[in-house]
Amino acid sequence: MLYKVIIADDHPVFRTGIREVVSNIAGVELCGEAGDGLEAYQLILSTLPDIAVLDLDMPKLTGIDVCEKVLNEKHNTRFIILTMHKDRHFFDDAMHKGAMGYLLKDSAVDELVSCIKEVGSGKKYVSPTIENYLTEYTASEHFPESVKALYNTLTPTEKIIVKLVSQSITTQEIADNLFVSKNTIENHRANIARKLKIEGKNSLLKFALLYKKLL
Repeated sequence: MLYKVIIADDHPVFRTGIREVVSNIAGVELCGEAGDGLEAYQLILSTLPDIAVLDLDMPKLTGIDVCEKVLNEKHNTRFIILTMHKDRHFFDDAMHKGAMGYLLKDSAVDELVSCIKEVGSGKKYVSPTIENYLTEYTASEHFPESVKALYNTLTPTEKIIVKLVSQSITTQEIADNLFVSKNTIENHRANIARKLKIEGKNSLLKFALLYKKLL
């Protein structure tokens, strides 16, 4: 399958490096690039790419702003956010606004090929560096008793599903692993979110990554 991809970053040198990586991925067509968020948004509307690789910090619109605007307009573009930030706030915001990939810039060149392939196939991809950092950050705080109490309300099957979600496994793959229908897993996920008192797009993945050592 051929994936149409656009890239956006306001730093020309970094954008050139990303362009070279994307241009050499088999099955990927680079159909445009932008130097700021507004230009990226307009490029997405005009080309309707399968994947948009966006810098988080851009003038006019941030990468997360672009992601939110496009998804609110019901387009099917999938988003990969590039960032220098390890802060949990930025990660939470990106995942809540619908990003499917989250890469740290210092490892983006090495990880972008894998990320595009995973996101293109409908899976989520989080840079192992940021995933490890978030896990360690949460562990250093200790798990709040309130989180433990909510997690312990889950059934054994629900806990297995949360653990599989932490591995960025898709709903269909979880269903296949547990020999049930996709609809059954979606119902489980809805029940898990209700028990954990979380909501929003990617909220279960965010929980699973932040509290991975609890699972």
